[in-house]
Amino acid sequence: MILACTACDSRYDVTGHEIGQRFRCRCGQVLTLEARTQAGRLTCPHCGAGVDPSAKRCDHCSSALLLKACPRCLSRVFHGHKHCPECGAELDVAAIAGASADRPCPRCEGVMLHARRVDDLVIDECDHCHGVFLDHIAIQRVVTDRQQARAEAVLGALPPGEVVEQPAGRKMYIKCPICSTVMNRKLFSAGSGVIIDVCRAHGAFFDPGELPRIIQFVMNGGLEQAHRKELERMREDIKREQQNAQFAAMMSARSSTTAVNRASRDTAGGALVDLLFALWR
Repeated sequence: MILACTACDSRYDVTGHEIGQRFRCRCGQVLTLEARTQAGRLTCPHCGAGVDPSAKRCDHCSSALLLKACPRCLSRVFHGHKHCPECGAELDVAAIAGASADRPCPRCEGVMLHARRVDDLVIDECDHCHGVFLDHIAIQRVVTDRQQARAEAVLGALPPGEVVEQPAGRKMYIKCPICSTVMNRKLFSAGSGVIIDVCRAHGAFFDPGELPRIIQFVMNGGLEQAHRKELERMREDIKREQQNAQFAAMMSARSSTTAVNRASRDTAGGALVDLLFALWR
């Protein structure tokens, strides 16, 4: 069972804990595990048909159904929904084992990250290298929602600085502070000029100066510009493929016509040779 913080939306795995037990989130918010509420009628996540909450299979499309609780409002939903039909909370967000779990800095040996709440999200900072780890919820709120107040709050909470090249000999590939999986190095977006370390399941680590630069890039419309350029590139690729297909069809038709003409000439020449041979017999 997953429980979401009402303040920062951090997710915790509370499977096996008793109803009424209280937890303290990393952001400081105190959470209470309440009894699950029961929705009157649910919808199949595969076809959208109405389904009884006790059903094991959809009567309309025959898909298997598995009940689970929404991490925010605790309403019962079927596994397969991306968002809760009751409160709209995103359901497929990875949860962590506990709020008190230590998170080592991916860059610094033996140094732990410390959590800090900024507006309605939590960032994990390293006091040694000043790197920042954000989970996917925080990244979505900064990048997708794009609220000016939130962006300014994050920028104000981070030390100013430009993105600097990593010194020679420093490890390039680092591990996720939650699951210890080696993270992928990925360009944030075309035009951003920032390469970040990403864990597909849990979040991303930003070296000093990277997160402020990304926030400014996003707030200045950089993602929209990159999206338009990508659409233009795709249109050009499609146009080029269509032109290549038309040229190939034209060349194929020309080759077929040439072959037919050549066959006709060969047939006529052969008939003439046969006629001359018959006359001279």
